[in-house]
Amino acid sequence: MHRCPMRLCIWIIFCVGLVGCATMRREAPSPDLRPCTDGYAYTADGWRLGVRHYVPAHRDPTKLPVVLCHGLGLNATFWTITDNHLPAQLNERGYDVYVFDIRASGENGRVGRTDRINRRLRQTPFRERGEADWNVDDLMKYDVPAILDYVQRETGKDRVNWIGHSMGGMLMYPFLELNEHPERIANFVGMGSTITLAVTPQKDMLQANRAIRALSRFASPGRMGRPLTYFRLPGMSKIDKFYFSDDNVDDRTVSRFYGYTLEDPGPGAFRQLDSYLQFGHMLSADGRVDYAKLLGRVRTPTLMVAGQADIISDVPSTEITFRALSSPDKTLMKFGTAHGQVADYGHCDLVWSRHAPREIFPPVIDWLDQHQPGAPVVVRPRTREAEIAQAHAEVSRASIPAE
Repeated sequence: MHRCPMRLCIWIIFCVGLVGCATMRREAPSPDLRPCTDGYAYTADGWRLGVRHYVPAHRDPTKLPVVLCHGLGLNATFWTITDNHLPAQLNERGYDVYVFDIRASGENGRVGRTDRINRRLRQTPFRERGEADWNVDDLMKYDVPAILDYVQRETGKDRVNWIGHSMGGMLMYPFLELNEHPERIANFVGMGSTITLAVTPQKDMLQANRAIRALSRFASPGRMGRPLTYFRLPGMSKIDKFYFSDDNVDDRTVSRFYGYTLEDPGPGAFRQLDSYLQFGHMLSADGRVDYAKLLGRVRTPTLMVAGQADIISDVPSTEITFRALSSPDKTLMKFGTAHGQVADYGHCDLVWSRHAPREIFPPVIDWLDQHQPGAPVVVRPRTREAEIAQAHAEVSRASIPAE
């Protein structure tokens, strides 16, 4: 009778005792697990964004830099908690790679009086000040231009290749639809990124979304989840299934996810997602702009990557978004056993799976190589997996006409 309250008390005491959890990340054994601190981009609305630069051993001057943007409730270590990760493979192909922590992730904060307070709160399970003030629109309006300006100052290149996972790709659609200079994105790769849903409402995700919002009123969901790096609680599989497939992702990766990558999603951003999960179209925070209805404005060369077992951005929803794009150069790649791969890929499996370095990254980078300005045509030895992905991409282009 008293077991549940007792377990809750033990959990709260344990979490409150996690003083120094931000220090643990800052002093992680590998830079791949630490917050981004190579440099800082500053947004027009007053946020400091940490950036990390992965420098290729042999830079290819014909290739534009790559920006990798993680999803909501995570930070940039999302891309680097596995071995042979995507930034490393991009470096091997000669690309300069920039990863960054979106606002309220890593050690980012508003420049001003709350910054010092939040640095202390970051060592506790309690929520930082100002976290409820931003939404997805702000990521598109402020974070994206700030990162593009940073990369331009660093490299002299005014255009980039943008690879986004989940929200890191979702925010790119409104940017390309509404920004005055969409040409700054030379090529766009969206991995598990769709702004339309084939089936609504998404009851399980709505329930999870609202539960996290309720918790975030008085505590930090991200920091309260960090003890899960050491042990798992009963019933965790119900939450994990949204992120990854147990049989496709190594235990060490899962441990690193909870210890180094998990962050607070931001109540304002989760409020905006509520209508998306309920009605199936991504809307602006004030509800006045339907970004899904504006997809016809997107003409940037686009590669969409979908996992057969993805619950958050499933294949049918991805196909709807893909059809709506007006880009004359668009490709859809699907990854799963039905498409010739060794596993069905879940949402984060697209980056975290033990098979991704062999099955997903090479065809994605091949696509980028083919879209670099002025790059010579280079015939590379193709792996069987890359050939399979390319074959299915060709089928997708042929069988899913633009609406």
